[in-house]
Amino acid sequence: MIYLYDGSFEGLLTCVFEAYASKERDASLKNKFAYIPSFLDEVKEIKTDMEKFERVYSSIPKKISRRAQEIIYRVWLSEDENAPDLIFHFLKAGYKMGSLVTDFIQDPLINKIIDLDMKVRRESHRFLGLLRFKEISKDLFYAGYEPGYNITGLIAPHFVDRLSMPFIIHDKKRNVSAVYDGSEIILTDKIPSIPNDINSTEDEYALLWKAFFKTIAIEERKNPRAQMQFMPKKYWKNLTEMQE
Repeated sequence: MIYLYDGSFEGLLTCVFEAYASKERDASLKNKFAYIPSFLDEVKEIKTDMEKFERVYSSIPKKISRRAQEIIYRVWLSEDENAPDLIFHFLKAGYKMGSLVTDFIQDPLINKIIDLDMKVRRESHRFLGLLRFKEISKDLFYAGYEPGYNITGLIAPHFVDRLSMPFIIHDKKRNVSAVYDGSEIILTDKIPSIPNDINSTEDEYALLWKAFFKTIAIEERKNPRAQMQFMPKKYWKNLTEMQE
């Protein structure tokens, strides 16, 4: 049986509820927008049910652990095509084993989910230092980037304390933005309105970053291998100091 959900985290856990309750051995969970139909599959489309979602979500820290709850959310954000089935397998095992499931890496599927979680956490941590903001109007800062994973919602709270002023973090790859108005953060899929003309403040901001980069680039201490490790080339096009 293939259980199809609407692509949302709430829809995924609604599917977990339905598939777990059915006790079918070969149940599989798929995003309906990525699923490729097959004549061999029996398909059931599941409508998102917030009550069922909440029952599953709230049961995880009680029956498994808070860490397990955080893991499945980050793995969903990985957007890996196998994430739904990995999450379902992980939760089924967790309901039997409890908190020990997060260390049960001899199971190849659990090992895979722990690996995906680590990759999402690693990229989130990396962008806490790599994200570059530009002042696009008085007291409003903008940062555009293209992460490998859907991490905008994970990293945005960090910059609330760091900037202490309104900002927009725009994932240009997914067209998702975290907008902070000075009091709360909102995630939206609306394209932020960014001026085309660079004002003097923004230009000064860019020059500051470039000057800083040149200052730390001591010729005798250049280490391209280390630079690539901490600042991978795939991110360079969104880094102010790498534009020249």
